Amino acid sequence: MPSAVQRAMANARLKSKVVIAKVGRDSLRLDTIVNLPKIETWRREHVPAGTPAFDHREEMYDHLHETLIGDNPVDYLEFGVFEGNSLRHWANLNKNADSRFYGFDSFEGLPETWKRFDNKMVKAHFDVNGALPDIEDDRVEFIAGWFQESVDPFLEKFTPESQLIVHIDADLYSSALYVLTRLNALLVPGTIVVFDEFSSVLNEFQALENYCSAYQREYDVLAHSWYYFGQVAIQMR
Repeated sequence: MPSAVQRAMANARLKSKVVIAKVGRDSLRLDTIVNLPKIETWRREHVPAGTPAFDHREEMYDHLHETLIGDNPVDYLEFGVFEGNSLRHWANLNKNADSRFYGFDSFEGLPETWKRFDNKMVKAHFDVNGALPDIEDDRVEFIAGWFQESVDPFLEKFTPESQLIVHIDADLYSSALYVLTRLNALLVPGTIVVFDEFSSVLNEFQALENYCSAYQREYDVLAHSWYYFGQVAIQMR
C-alpha cells in the first residue's frame, strides 16, 4: 500500500495537471516550437553523413530514378495530386510501357484545416473543383475521392507488379497516417516512400514517426530536398 506521503504527492500531481489544463493555452505555434527539435533528433539518428541533398524536389526525383529505377517499370502511387506536377514528372521520367501510375485525390482540397507554424490553410484549400490534371499518358489513372473512401476499394484489386513508389503529399497528419497504415502490407522491404511536406513536424513527420512506432517498421533515408528536409525519400527495411 502506498504511504501517506506517496498518496499526497500523487494527489498534488493530479491537481497540478488539472490546473494546467484549465489555465494553460492550447497554442499551435507553441506546440510546433516544442516539437521542432524532434526533426534534428531524427536527423542525427536517421540521416548519415553524405546523404544526397538537393535544392528542388524534382532533382531528388531524378536522382532516385537514375540510381534505383533506371529503365525498369514502377508502380507509382501518389496521395495528394492537386494539379499533377509531381505525378507528371515521374511519368515523364519513367517511359517503361509496363509502369503504372495512380493518383489519389479528392480534387476538392483539404478535408480539414492544415495547421502549420507559419500560417494555416483552411479546409478546402487546393480545391480544383473536381478537375483532373491534364496528363496525356495511358499509364496514368486517377482515383478521385477522400482517401478513407478510395484506398480500401483500390487495395482489394491492386497487386504490385514492379518497384513500388509511394508518394505522400497529403499535408495533414490524419491523411498521411491513414495512408501509411492502410498500405502497411504493401510497404515491403525495398519500397520507396517520398514525403512532400516532411518538415511539417506535426503532420507528415509525426505520421511517419507514429506509424513506424505502432507497426514496428524501420527504414533508410535515401535523399532529401528543399530547406531542412522539406521533402524526404526513404526506403523501407
